[in-house]
Amino acid sequence: MQTVLWWAAFTFVAIWAQKVLPGVDFMAPGLLLCIQLDKRKYIFWLILIWSLIQDGVGGLPFGYSIIWYSSILILYRCGAMFFDVQSMMFALLCGGVLGLLHPALTGMMSMLADMAWVADRYVVEGIIQALIFPVEWLLLKYIYPVRFKHEPV
Repeated sequence: MQTVLWWAAFTFVAIWAQKVLPGVDFMAPGLLLCIQLDKRKYIFWLILIWSLIQDGVGGLPFGYSIIWYSSILILYRCGAMFFDVQSMMFALLCGGVLGLLHPALTGMMSMLADMAWVADRYVVEGIIQALIFPVEWLLLKYIYPVRFKHEPV
């Protein structure tokens, strides 16, 4: 139950941070941490809840966050073959890939919705995402309670 409360508090803080810095996903590093901790039940529920939140309040068509969070899962699975997925270098790589993916995915979803695509804005958001992702992941890795790491799911 305490783990659920921790993730709920994290979600609240991440939503607040996204309000302060729009266009940057502060929940993504949390998902990577949850994947690294191999909390499969939490991974499913976090993706479901966060996708409903992101797609519900966002201006893009439904499906953006599903593709976004699925790309983190795919990055982890592919990265596990070549890298130490618990390292800062892997978090930097994930941040870089997600930073590149953000403008491309936003552009694709904007075209589907017949919306204007402001390339420079989304590229800047991608750069900020790439810079914030590894820093937030490292912070989360150190503040996540040790007693939750080994509790059964």
